[in-house]
Amino acid sequence: MARRKSVTHFVAVSDLSQPATKQEGVLIEIEGKGGDTPQNREKALEILQQMWEKGEIESDKFPDGMTQDHLFYVPPESSRLQEEAQTNEQTDSLTPIVQGAQEIIQLTKLQIEVQEAAEEASPYVPIIQAVLERSRPLSVEEKELAKDKKYGKTLERLGIAVAQQEDYREHCTGNANLILNAIAWQLKEQDEK
Repeated sequence: MARRKSVTHFVAVSDLSQPATKQEGVLIEIEGKGGDTPQNREKALEILQQMWEKGEIESDKFPDGMTQDHLFYVPPESSRLQEEAQTNEQTDSLTPIVQGAQEIIQLTKLQIEVQEAAEEASPYVPIIQAVLERSRPLSVEEKELAKDKKYGKTLERLGIAVAQQEDYREHCTGNANLILNAIAWQLKEQDEK
C-alpha cells in the first residue's frame, strides 16, 4: 500500500458576514505536518491569494479582503474510538462549511481504503463466487490461495473498510454538499468569463 503524504486542510470562508449555513468557501490543502500553525496559516493564505490572482476566485467573493480571519482549520479525524466520543463536541464548534470539508476529506480517505482493499481482494473473486454460489469445487490453486493467511486478512480488511465507510456516511451532517456547491459556483463563474 502506498504511503500517503501528510497534509493540513483549511477552509477559506469568503464572506464572514453571512450566516453559517449560507457561507461558501474554498478548501485549501497544505503539504506537511503541523496542523493549525502560523506557518501553515501563512501558506494557506498565500495559496488563496495566488488562486485569486490567477482568476480562480472572483474578487467579490471576499468583500472584506483575504485575511487570517477567513481561514478555518479543518482538524483531521481522530481515531475511531476517540471520534465517537468527540464527534458531537467537534461538530458543535465547527461552522457547517468546515464540517463539510472535514467530512469530504474523511469520506475520500475511506473511499481510498475501500478501493485499495478491493483491489487487493480481486484475485479472490473466483474463490468467493464458487463458495457463495456452490457452483463448483475449488481448484488446487484456489484451495492453496484460500489457505494462505493473506486471504482471510485481506477479506477482513475489505469488510472493515466498507463497514467504516458506511457507518461514517450514515453519521455525516450532509454539509459536504456546501463544498461541492462552492466548487460548482467557482466553475460556473470561470465559464462565464
